Amino acid sequence: MNHIKSIISIILTISCFIYSDNLETMISGTVFKDEKNIALRGANISLQSSTGKKYGTTTDDNGAFSINGIVADNYKLTISFIGYENYKENIQIEEDKNYKINATLIIQPILMAKLEIISEADASYEKLPGAATVMDMQRLKLVNPVGTQEMLEYVPGINGFADDGIGNSRISISIRGLNPRRSSRVLILEDGVPIQPALYVYPNMYYNPPADRIDQIEVIKGSGSILYGPQTMGGVINYFTKRPRNEFGGLFKVTAGENGYQSFFTEIGGWGNGKLKPEIQFLVKRGDGFRMNNGFEQINGTLKLNYRPSTHKNIYMKANVNYENSNATYTGLTKIQFDTDPTFNPKDHDMFKVFRSAFDYIETEKLSSSLLKTTTIFGSYFDRRWWRENDIFVRADYDSASNQLTPTETPLDWFYASLPDYYLTRIGNGKDNFGILRTFYTSGVERSYKLKHTIFDLPSNMELGWRVYWERFIDDRQTGYTKDSLTAPDAYEGVYFRGSGDNLEILGTSQHYETTALSAFISESIETKFFTLRPGIRLEIFEQERVDRLQGSLYQDKTLFVVLPGVAFSRDIYNMHFFGGIHRGFTPPSSGALKILNFGDDLVEGSGLDLEAEKSWNSEFGLRGNNNLLDFEFAYFHLDIENLVAAGRGTKFNNLGKVVNNGIESRLSIALSELNFLLPKINLDYTYLNSEIIDAVISSNTGAGTINIGRLLKNGKTVPGKRLPYTPEHTINIGLEFQPIQRMSFRWDTRFVSAVYTDFENMTNYDEDPLPEESAGDQTLEALGIAGPIPEYNVSSISFSYQVNNSLKVFLSAKNIFDKIYIGSRLHSNPGQPDAGLSSGIIPGPRRQINLSFNYSFGSDQ
Repeated sequence: MNHIKSIISIILTISCFIYSDNLETMISGTVFKDEKNIALRGANISLQSSTGKKYGTTTDDNGAFSINGIVADNYKLTISFIGYENYKENIQIEEDKNYKINATLIIQPILMAKLEIISEADASYEKLPGAATVMDMQRLKLVNPVGTQEMLEYVPGINGFADDGIGNSRISISIRGLNPRRSSRVLILEDGVPIQPALYVYPNMYYNPPADRIDQIEVIKGSGSILYGPQTMGGVINYFTKRPRNEFGGLFKVTAGENGYQSFFTEIGGWGNGKLKPEIQFLVKRGDGFRMNNGFEQINGTLKLNYRPSTHKNIYMKANVNYENSNATYTGLTKIQFDTDPTFNPKDHDMFKVFRSAFDYIETEKLSSSLLKTTTIFGSYFDRRWWRENDIFVRADYDSASNQLTPTETPLDWFYASLPDYYLTRIGNGKDNFGILRTFYTSGVERSYKLKHTIFDLPSNMELGWRVYWERFIDDRQTGYTKDSLTAPDAYEGVYFRGSGDNLEILGTSQHYETTALSAFISESIETKFFTLRPGIRLEIFEQERVDRLQGSLYQDKTLFVVLPGVAFSRDIYNMHFFGGIHRGFTPPSSGALKILNFGDDLVEGSGLDLEAEKSWNSEFGLRGNNNLLDFEFAYFHLDIENLVAAGRGTKFNNLGKVVNNGIESRLSIALSELNFLLPKINLDYTYLNSEIIDAVISSNTGAGTINIGRLLKNGKTVPGKRLPYTPEHTINIGLEFQPIQRMSFRWDTRFVSAVYTDFENMTNYDEDPLPEESAGDQTLEALGIAGPIPEYNVSSISFSYQVNNSLKVFLSAKNIFDKIYIGSRLHSNPGQPDAGLSSGIIPGPRRQINLSFNYSFGSDQ
């Protein structure tokens, strides 16, 4: 009898749950576009109450959406999608009722500036025939990043390596195993406009837009990159900043945290008349950094204007000014310094000042129902003053009991580092300094067209265009002198030479570079019955010139012409998207390559060297899909790279090197939260990267003469070539995102990066036996901190947000929450250059950074 009562009780309990589920308040519906009953996938659904409660979701492949568990109140429903007019409706929600909303979004009759490179109103990036990633505002805001490198490391195939400083204004990332130093192998855009100091001769990223201004990050790694150029070998990154708002509104965001970090950001816009909409953004931030004498301050201001003279024409203008002053230094750590105090940095006089101004003009005009024209005019001025005290090695006293190191005033040569009880530390010499002073001017005009038409009765979309571009790069080095003509570690003025006539002493360098370039591209996307085919081609012709002002104004120049074809395809299979493609990758000769090759003049006969652009054949294929629960992309990639000359910092190939990188990229998002709000949304990203140097000859860093680091045949067996430096075999990102209540979000992220070599000989640790494909470690070079692999590491971070009311939102984030101490890089080192002033040693990875932010929004941002 008791069993029967128990069974009846269980049935009644389950029935109550089922009944309560049936009575759960819910709003659902379908979103269509253009009154043709075509489902619109990815539309944003926002439900906001008069008391500040917020609910949100997006539509699935069928345009459907649903929101459960809504509290009774008066709500404003907003449905939005890029390029469409917003759908708005006021709804009074009552308990235990279901509401059905079917909405049709109409394409905006007024043209919008095209700032994205992937997302479009009529084609989501899932249809792109190549590997791609879009990181939206919701994820960016929740993670609350200090800088953009932090966000880019979430993208499969991208690896970031530590540079000096907390500001994250100088990023060092690689895509698919290419050289990460200063991100010189990646094309980086802001709103579709290039932002690197000099695209062709010096693309190193010494400026990076603050993360506070960015609303979306787009990454293309496939054949779609040939539309942008000139860097098409690694991929394209576009920082998207939203257009000026249509209605008056804005926000204020204040952040404070560890290591003296402080930030204030504001944006206000939406005033003006119906045709002209302005917006201003202003940022000021500072911090003390993760090491001694590592502080920075930054001021960044932006003015945006959106002018709509007619329904068929839109003009978007943006002006930006950036100033940064930091104690950035090249002085890294020796091994004993890193082991005892990774925060050590004695260089209190090193100074890095940056000023950049830029202007963009983007005019979009709809010439007909099938033809769209875009004209982009851009220009920038970038000035970098970097004064650094000359480094020396000194002996230090080490107390093993307290694990403390105390530098003495006894200078020593580098080769003492391996002797017992000779603890070498790298410090400033206290006597003199030098300045690396670089100024860049760039300007360009680009015209592109998009045409909808048919080919052999097949619907097709054509993109074609051209760009004229000019850049000037002034590369100066001076020896610091005070007003009294004396050297000093804090002299911030300098000279190129001293004396005259027979007593002339050259103390610096002054080289002026100019590049004039013309590029053109055409791409056709043809829709067949079975698949979409996308052939394309890009042409680059450019002249590079150099005048060496301290060598009799020696003039050198070279003109190069390259053809970069590509073809890609995509096909829908069982609600998934299969894609593949191949394209010609390209990296123009940088100033470093030009110096090595002397513009192609006086090369040693028979060396095989020539002034060629680095090229590659990039191929990939993959599968992506998306539904309510799963969002995934898996891709295999293969890069066959040729003509490598400038192999890395201070290292050059004595021939035109050949390298192969290949691997697998995967991204998986499982929205368990759609099943139950107590369950997390899981994000898994994994990259497998294999790298092999097939053919390359270099001068050994350990005195072994000229060696072949490529694939060899020994005793009838093939010995694999060396790996490229900074190519981790495994990279894993795991993220868990919870939303226990509508107002609150929580996220946990863990990142694992496997060990990497830091030089081309693949030197292992001194106390380890090398594998056949490795080189033995060197005790002295390892002690100096300039040789040896970087061990594997993992770091974890958390982020939390809470919507206090309709206007105020609080963010709490903790980067590297367990304060993991690890080697971030040796990017500014070369084992073949052991002198203190030539190689910087160990750069520690970012330490723990806990930040608290308050975001107050008003007007249309509420």
